[in-house]
Amino acid sequence: MKKTILLILAILGWLTLIIRLYLRITEFDFSALESTIQFFSYFTILTNVLVTIYCTKQLLKKEEDKPSLFTKAETLTALTAFILIVGIVYHIALKPIWNPEGLTMILSEIHHTVVPLGALILWGLSVKTDVVALKILLKWLLYPIIYITFVLIRGSFSDFYPYPFLDVNALGIQSVLVNSFFLLVIMIVLLFIFYFLGNLVRKKLVTD
Repeated sequence: MKKTILLILAILGWLTLIIRLYLRITEFDFSALESTIQFFSYFTILTNVLVTIYCTKQLLKKEEDKPSLFTKAETLTALTAFILIVGIVYHIALKPIWNPEGLTMILSEIHHTVVPLGALILWGLSVKTDVVALKILLKWLLYPIIYITFVLIRGSFSDFYPYPFLDVNALGIQSVLVNSFFLLVIMIVLLFIFYFLGNLVRKKLVTD
């Protein structure tokens, strides 16, 4: 079951990322370089890339391989939390104002619905055996912090902000910083929930 989900997420991940990048480059009036940079400026895309790499690494790893970033239990827990944030924010804040059609709609639903649910199932199958260190888990907060910093710095030069709630031109830097703060708080809360939930499940298995 676990290997099947890993395989499905890896295949879907690479296919959708390649197709969406191609569409981004060919459908917008920007250079290939600018289109590519904008494409990877979305937290959705970056997090889907990380989930896809994780699944691929898990499928290819061997018993004799040394532990790496994408084989650690903390990585799956963190990525599950982040990809769920991607899905939640999309369905609550973005989907009502963006109505893609055809292939774009299918690819978007894969990235915002199918992959988050798949990652959650994968985490549920792994939580019984995976021991997570809170200190290492919280280090993953550097990922969204670096991401937001990059978006704001680059946006000040390019005027491109991937999400309405990060658009400094429309909202002002103060509102964007407040939005970013609340997003980080939600991420921290979700990381703690997954951490304590995982410990609870493992303790229950030990006592049963």
